[in-house]
Amino acid sequence: MIEYMVWFWLGLFVLALVIELFTADMISIWFSLAAVPSFVLALAGANVILQSVVFVLVTAVLLLLTRPAMKKYMKTNEIKTNVDAIIGKTGVVVKAVTSDMPGRIKIANMDWSAISKENIEVGIHVRVLDVEGNKLIVESIES
Repeated sequence: MIEYMVWFWLGLFVLALVIELFTADMISIWFSLAAVPSFVLALAGANVILQSVVFVLVTAVLLLLTRPAMKKYMKTNEIKTNVDAIIGKTGVVVKAVTSDMPGRIKIANMDWSAISKENIEVGIHVRVLDVEGNKLIVESIES
């Protein structure tokens, strides 16, 4: 059975690599990479249990340590759409915003309802921090 494990790990490597090429989910690539040390152990004639334990451990380490960073890196080309694209933009207050009453701001020729923790007068420039329902949460960028 040990001589068949070389082919098993090689097949797993290729299969996981092909699946990753078609899905690009950054999941099966880690299984493919984890099959390499098990393949080497199989070539050396190591026990099947040791090969399997190494495979599981390497897969777990790769998934836990590198996948979050890769997912974050791969989302850099993501384009925000709809109302999320407003976050971080600047606008001008057209109706005073108080801490207890929503006001109105204008961003790119569009009028929005806005709320803030501070009182902001008409004509002051603001930055959009977040969106809450149909209101923008803003802060003054002028002192």
